[in-house]
Amino acid sequence: MDEVQIAAEERVALGKKVKALRRSGITPIHVYGPGGPSLSLQSDTYDLVHALGVVGQTSPMTVQVGSDEHFVMVQHIQRHPVSERLLHVDLLRVSRTERIHASVPLHFEGEAPGARAAGATLSEDLHELAVEALPTAIPHAIVVDLAALSDSDSVIHAGDLDLPTGVTMVTDPGTYVARIITHAAVTEEGEEVTEGGAAATPAATEEPAAAEADGSSE
Repeated sequence: MDEVQIAAEERVALGKKVKALRRSGITPIHVYGPGGPSLSLQSDTYDLVHALGVVGQTSPMTVQVGSDEHFVMVQHIQRHPVSERLLHVDLLRVSRTERIHASVPLHFEGEAPGARAAGATLSEDLHELAVEALPTAIPHAIVVDLAALSDSDSVIHAGDLDLPTGVTMVTDPGTYVARIITHAAVTEEGEEVTEGGAAATPAATEEPAAAEADGSSE
């Protein structure tokens, strides 16, 4: 993916004036972190929305302020709670040559054949994978192929996922990503049985019949 770049300038509108700034098609942004001072900036909303749609929260981009460049990653996006209109963006400076930790979303694709069995359901247990890599090597997403869940006891662990070259997994490899769960069936008598199993026979509870007093042998 080509590197994404946006233009920004120093922000002078503060407090209540920020609302007017947003109405004019400008969004406040904040750049901070190692390598420079904290900066209150502003950028064209249309350009910023487009850039965020490309990089998400896992890929870096460059903020150009005059002759200065800031290599950053998205830390936080603030949106209006009702309209979801973009309100503010926090950007963290990162180094092009230092590995960082990031959470990469998992995208589930395909169908799980094991979920077709009676009493079986698909459980998607993990939705982000923690990784370590150079900022430019962090994937936008990691694909999980559900076709690997072929039967009722199939499991996909974090360690089963394919990662791009240069990306190291931080999540415990044994963590469940997706699996098939088989539920117990219930008979009309209220007894639980597993798929293909027989109902358990209840233990006898009746007292043995007492010997008849008059019928005992001598």
